Amino acid sequence: MSQTSPDVSTAERPTKRLQLGFLNNVPFSEFASGGMAQGLKDGVELLQIAEQLGYDSGWVRNRHFDNYLASPLTLLTAAAQKTERIRLGTAIIPVGYEDPIRLAEDAAVADLLCDQRIELGIATGGNRFPKIFGVDPDPVVWKEQAYERVIRTIEAIEGKVLGSSADGAFDYIVRPHSPTLRDRIWYGPGGVDSAARAGQVGLDLQLSAIGPNIGLPFDEAQLRQIEAVRENWTRTDRDPKVFAARLFFPFRNDRQRKLYQSYADLRGAEGAAASRPKGAIPHNSRGPIDEAPRTRPQGIMSPVVVAEPDEIVEYLRSDVAVAESDHLAIFLPPGFSQTEYIELLENIVQDVAPQLGWSPAAS
Repeated sequence: MSQTSPDVSTAERPTKRLQLGFLNNVPFSEFASGGMAQGLKDGVELLQIAEQLGYDSGWVRNRHFDNYLASPLTLLTAAAQKTERIRLGTAIIPVGYEDPIRLAEDAAVADLLCDQRIELGIATGGNRFPKIFGVDPDPVVWKEQAYERVIRTIEAIEGKVLGSSADGAFDYIVRPHSPTLRDRIWYGPGGVDSAARAGQVGLDLQLSAIGPNIGLPFDEAQLRQIEAVRENWTRTDRDPKVFAARLFFPFRNDRQRKLYQSYADLRGAEGAAASRPKGAIPHNSRGPIDEAPRTRPQGIMSPVVVAEPDEIVEYLRSDVAVAESDHLAIFLPPGFSQTEYIELLENIVQDVAPQLGWSPAAS
């Protein structure tokens, strides 16, 4: 087994039924055949193929000013017209750059067009472009304002009254209203404190392939986030759900092993920015000159595990955060081709996921 961090224990854990998904940046390039549009169309096609393979969900990321998807709800709405069952998720939309009311309106329209299959992952996000987006550059002020936008977005999605006409004759609420969307909002925490906040407002937990740097191994640090959301959970109708993204690559042949190991090596050298489509921002670029100071220490990255299927299963069973999660998603390296994505998704559903207690979702 090859990882970018020390080996973890492979002690047996009881298996349970997981929801299986994948996380896609939806990369594109003006230099590719078909241009930028082809990358977006590939993102839609991959959701179709994943549905046919039995995946429970497909999630797309949001990244501004780069060769990755910046409008996730638009793409998911398009994908909904070509799929019937698969859950369509955002991971995540940084609300600090959004107008809460407009986001709530777009989310409601998308959800109704998607037959209420949207899984809305949100968070405050980072503040790399304060001048461009016209937000406060002060890290403390920014963070509080961004969290206020998160709360306002939730209220708008819930259908709460946002204001009244001058004569008091009618109230302003977001229309159309998607009545069940509020129960499908996930929060991507930056640390243990923000996971606790998610629990306080009844948001499910969306854990990425980067965890908080609190002096613990990656999976144990994320377990602290899971414990925080549960300890602070205020809803009485159900328990919180947990989504965990991981980087695991079961290979079937030497060609796949070399491809996956090459990505593991690159991520070890370049970090989370590894594997980029042609034309994307270089991994060592610090972005525009108005980039704001970081508001917290850099997180720690998930291991990248390249191994035969049985070893992958052992790794996932040993991950204490995955053991406490309801949803498991494979992160797809942006530099892979569409064919390589499909091979990886096939390898997982055929050789790994069934050993974790998963079975294909019914069509």
